[in-house]
Amino acid sequence: MSRLQRLAPYLFTEIDRARRAALAAGRDVIDLGIGDPDRPTPAPLLDAMAAAIRRPEHHRYPANRGSATLRQAAAAWLQRRHGVTVDPETQVLALIGSKEGLAHLPLALLEEGDEVLVPDIGYPVYASATLLAGGAPRYFPLTAARGFLPDPAALAAAAGARTRLLFLNYPNNPTGATAAPGFYADVVAALRGTGAVVASDAAYLEVVPEGCRPASLLREADPAHERVVEFHSLSKMFNMTGWRVGFAAGHPEVIAALEQVKQNIDSGVFSAVQEVAAQALAPAGEDLLRDVMAVYPARRRLMTGALRAAGFEVFATEATFYVWARVPRGEDSFGFCRRALADAAVVTTPGTGFGSGGEGWFRLSLTAPDERLAEAAERFRRL
Repeated sequence: MSRLQRLAPYLFTEIDRARRAALAAGRDVIDLGIGDPDRPTPAPLLDAMAAAIRRPEHHRYPANRGSATLRQAAAAWLQRRHGVTVDPETQVLALIGSKEGLAHLPLALLEEGDEVLVPDIGYPVYASATLLAGGAPRYFPLTAARGFLPDPAALAAAAGARTRLLFLNYPNNPTGATAAPGFYADVVAALRGTGAVVASDAAYLEVVPEGCRPASLLREADPAHERVVEFHSLSKMFNMTGWRVGFAAGHPEVIAALEQVKQNIDSGVFSAVQEVAAQALAPAGEDLLRDVMAVYPARRRLMTGALRAAGFEVFATEATFYVWARVPRGEDSFGFCRRALADAAVVTTPGTGFGSGGEGWFRLSLTAPDERLAEAAERFRRL
């Protein structure tokens, strides 16, 4: 069996196929399946891009590891927002979106047959990237009873002689769970003797109400000495999903290994995009970030209120732009999501798309215009 044959169908491709079929049938479909912000990239960043794209120096190959300007801006962002100190020369790497970095990390760290600790429930890329690199996913559970957080001691017990990597993701996709202060420090301490790299997918670290600061791996570990790496994305922070830009920060050896993989696979981020990304990460960008995030608390109240009024159990969180809810008693995740599309013309994501542990749950995205979310909420009341 080839490595491709070992992969499950990509979750969001299957969801899009069902959505397009419903649209082709003339249905008024409300798509709450994929986390793709509905609002445009902030106007100051669009203006900056309009100027940057006309500069001839941006039309050549970019610096593969990222421009010095972007890496310095990323390091300053981490210091200002999270109190984290990293060297932009050796501990920061530009990415073509954080997904690209997460997918390439197993290639940088694994030999054939090495193991990776993967959350079940989790973003499908962690397991698929492990399989494509010739590794073996070793799943650990995330359960509602523990607030969808793993037990650090259980992670250490699950790590074997060939465990090379652990993936974590908080605030969590799909559940919205957040890590409590001290969680990452406990994980790093528990795995210290294994040699495994602890990788944090921090794509939703800033997708929280104003004033909230979720726990950060880099804030609770020493990225100069501990084998840790954190992945950041501008996609969610600044409604830049299509721009494909993010960065990794962490231990110099891990960053260097990831950079070596990228040197052999891609040619870096378009340098005009890097210039705009650096502006977004500058101090003035924090006003833009606040504006981007301001819409989600009201949207969450609307949707969770409607779901609870209709009898759904909803996991309580204010982080991410997802709602994680239990399917009605007697139904399974895929069956309920098929019914939601067939009866209410609302696209949802079955929990099992994130692993077997997601059975009995479904995910809704809040990345739709307010009036469409209100209509979806009404449809759920009638479902």
